[in-house]
Amino acid sequence: MTKEPPAEIKKNAVDTSASDKLGLEEIVHLANKVGMEYVNAKKDAERLELLKATVRARIMIRIDDSSMSETKLKRLTDVDAEYVDFLEKLSNAKAESERLRIRYESYKNLFDAKRSLLSYQKAEMKLI
Repeated sequence: MTKEPPAEIKKNAVDTSASDKLGLEEIVHLANKVGMEYVNAKKDAERLELLKATVRARIMIRIDDSSMSETKLKRLTDVDAEYVDFLEKLSNAKAESERLRIRYESYKNLFDAKRSLLSYQKAEMKLI
């Protein structure tokens, strides 16, 4: 008697039947496509990371009334809606970059696994 997997595992399960039907050329094509998307997403995330100090400085200049301490000015900047929105945009860009990196690496791993399986099958045919 086999035990049914929990609903959470079933919900998160990935249907691999489509990837089982892909040939090596198709996998290479998909890996290349996702890899290029990953490069662009990573570039966008890195650009936002580089602009973080610039955005913070621009907000500090906007809210500075020359009577606040640097610490208070920094605290007010950290909670400013524009800065929080920027940080959320940065976080989303990093998450998208990571999502694409994982997809890219998954296709690379699938390619390696299929290539190994084909090599094994060829070797097995020679033994027959």
